[in-house]
Amino acid sequence: MTRRFPTLVTTLSLVAACSSAASPPPRFVAPPQRFAEKAAVPRFADPARRAKLEAAFPSIEAKIEAEMKAQNVPGMAVAIVIDGQTAYAKGFGVADLATKTPARADTVYRIGSITKSFTGLAILALRDQGLLGIDDPLVRWIPEAAGLVYPTRDAHPLTLRQMLSHSAGLPRMGDFPRADATEQQVVDALAGMPLDRAPGLASVYSNLGFSLLGIVVGRAARSSYHDVVAQRIWKPLGMTSTFWESEDVPAARLSAAYDVGPKGAVPLKQRERLGAADGAGGIYSTVEDMARYVAFQLDAYPPRDDADSPMIARATRREAHSTGVHGESHVQLAPAAPPGEPIVHVSTGTYGFGWGREENCYFDELVGHGGAIDSYRSDVSFLPAYGVGVVVLSNFPNANAGGISRLVLEELRQTGALQERVAPMDPAFESVAKQFLALVNRYDEGALRAMLAPERAPLPVEKDEIEGYHALHGTCTGFHPAEATSKDQASMGFTCERGAFEVVFQLDPASRRVVGFVGTSRDVAAPPALSSAANAITGLVGAWDESVYQQVLSKAQPPHDAMKDGFAAIGARHGACKVASTIHVGFDWGFELECERGGGMRLTVVVDPADKTTVKGLGFQPAPNDGLCPRR
Repeated sequence: MTRRFPTLVTTLSLVAACSSAASPPPRFVAPPQRFAEKAAVPRFADPARRAKLEAAFPSIEAKIEAEMKAQNVPGMAVAIVIDGQTAYAKGFGVADLATKTPARADTVYRIGSITKSFTGLAILALRDQGLLGIDDPLVRWIPEAAGLVYPTRDAHPLTLRQMLSHSAGLPRMGDFPRADATEQQVVDALAGMPLDRAPGLASVYSNLGFSLLGIVVGRAARSSYHDVVAQRIWKPLGMTSTFWESEDVPAARLSAAYDVGPKGAVPLKQRERLGAADGAGGIYSTVEDMARYVAFQLDAYPPRDDADSPMIARATRREAHSTGVHGESHVQLAPAAPPGEPIVHVSTGTYGFGWGREENCYFDELVGHGGAIDSYRSDVSFLPAYGVGVVVLSNFPNANAGGISRLVLEELRQTGALQERVAPMDPAFESVAKQFLALVNRYDEGALRAMLAPERAPLPVEKDEIEGYHALHGTCTGFHPAEATSKDQASMGFTCERGAFEVVFQLDPASRRVVGFVGTSRDVAAPPALSSAANAITGLVGAWDESVYQQVLSKAQPPHDAMKDGFAAIGARHGACKVASTIHVGFDWGFELECERGGGMRLTVVVDPADKTTVKGLGFQPAPNDGLCPRR
């Protein structure tokens, strides 16, 4: 016995060690978040913004009616949301061909796949409540998913996150009855179903995925999917004209449904009832109710400190709009584009949580979704950065609802009022602008010294620069904030006798006094000799003239041969160019050029400070562009 005791002790020690190693690690508890004292919330700067946007409504109506005629669409309804409010809602044409019932803002349509965004928000709401995890494998909630057949042995089980971005590899449709499918029929169809691809490879649209997500919502909430969406989204938003079943819609407000027959639209005998597959596209609604839903999405912007929604947090909505898997990119040449417009149209997009997000030549973030079921066609599109959105609903299969949404957004863009929010400006900039206004009207070195940071002495050239602004613009009488690019840098616009004048100020973080400034002048005339020189220089693009070089550029850099080759290269890309407008920055004159192709350019001319006309240097830069695309 004594010989065996040490062995026994060793064995017990090993068991204890193994038991300790197998114990789960302590649960991680996140420390409390820390926040800035007060968030600086960007705002739309133009007080006339909404009036400018609403001024486009007559043109929008005319364009919609013309487009309906071109598409041969008998009826639809459209709503426009501006800054959280329904600014416009109207029906066009008829909702029923037989009775000629007019389409109205309260006419009820099916929204089809826009339903997927409700499903995505419901999933996120349950995640926030701790009832499920976005990265849960589907089998946690639908054990029947164990019957799915993966294409390769290295595939992980597909997850809810992948389903929410259409990247789970599921086929587009499931093999279950299309008419009023039961939950058991939907999940039983997973047995032996092969995936189209390994999960996580690509975003390929799957109605089946969102049908299953609707079932997950119900199981995780221990309720029904219908009730979760209705109680968490519809009811708080006042969406009282939104339904799951056509039988619940007041008959006088339900738009007719049609099949496409050989001679046009014919009445649909029975609407498709999705039953337990409703998570993919089962909702009926109006443009008025959907406008409330779009306003709720836009309310998530900008991030801020004020009270949040008790149902779905702003950060959660922003997550839904911006967290997706890359889908498709498109590039299309536009050789006949008018001046100022893109010569190539580029768009790229992602999909996640029931929303598509597109970046294109005009907008950095266009969020939305379309729908098509029975004869119904629908689209919601909104621009978080600009606070506007559009809803289009129709019950005719030839309606291009997405095209109508783009048409409306384009008309709003043409107003010039779609400008992004700007951050609040430090009051120190107002004090600086007041001092600078006095300096422009009457230069005083002592006043300049008082405006500058303590370690910053006035530069000898700054007297000439400031007096030069007065010579260009005359007396200036006021100023206004233009843009705050950071807490230490902002631009202020000045109201003067001539031209448009804007100055960028850089402040010292400690003293809040000026460490640097530069003014930009537009709509002012360059000295005649310099304008003549700019026109002559522009004429050298693609058509070198030695006499012009000797007369205008012989004292400029770079050397002759390098300059000649540079002009030839610019001409090969852009063709002939001409001066379109003038700009002055600091001491330098710039000339905006219109060219035959390849987008515009800016010619910067550096002159001898002594005579203000002799060209000492020059440069060509592409004209500033918004977005992805070069413009004509």
